[in-house]
Amino acid sequence: MVKNEEIQDICRGMTVTDRISTMLICFHGKEGEDFYGEILNCYIDKPVCFFGIGDLILKLDEMCDWIGTPQPTTEPRFLNKKMAKQYALRSKKKNRIPEKASIQLQNSTVLCSQASRAKSTLLIKIEYRQNASMQGRVIGKITAQNYISFRSALELMRMIKEISIRTESTYL
Repeated sequence: MVKNEEIQDICRGMTVTDRISTMLICFHGKEGEDFYGEILNCYIDKPVCFFGIGDLILKLDEMCDWIGTPQPTTEPRFLNKKMAKQYALRSKKKNRIPEKASIQLQNSTVLCSQASRAKSTLLIKIEYRQNASMQGRVIGKITAQNYISFRSALELMRMIKEISIRTESTYL
């Protein structure tokens, strides 16, 4: 489990930052080789559950659409027009956030109570979404509280996969 003081500091920092695209990844466990857990953001009213690294990355991208930042530089591509229409319908229905995330929905106390159940956390700041991918920085216990930049979603997936390999019993 993550220390309570550590989680309180992280959540307090999330609610005072000017970057609304800061996501707190709460790892609750592992099934096989896949992590599962929740993604927290103070501009989204409920935690977003994920299972597996691929699902985590896709949901981070989707959450950026919900909060309206950072804007993607390209539209997503699909294998056919039917898939594109279905995606557009699903995305519209899931939009649970005020336009441009102008209202902070959760304070640090609420985030802390949700995050305190996590076995490990990782803070991800998504700074850009360019070339149909995302760029940003991660920080957490595994990074020794140093920011590590990632240049693509694939690179972020590799980083999280390395966490999975290195933390068989240490963190989760």
